[in-house]
Amino acid sequence: MTRAESPIARAAALDAYLARRAAQGFRIETRSDIQAVIVRRHRLYFLLRWLARRRCEQRLVVSVDQHGEVDSLAAEPIRW
Repeated sequence: MTRAESPIARAAALDAYLARRAAQGFRIETRSDIQAVIVRRHRLYFLLRWLARRRCEQRLVVSVDQHGEVDSLAAEPIRW
């Protein structure tokens, strides 16, 4: 197992990515060693959640593969 493939290196890559996204206004909703769900709400969230559901928040699933590469995909909206 190489250093780039170790669980510690994968967690460190995820930590660095999450720190950059936190500076952009995202907060961590859930997290494990290799995956996280992050969300950034619009500043008018409480109004927009009734008027424009898809535009009120941005949710992403962030994961780290076995090579230490971080990838993020749009997450499903929370269902009430």
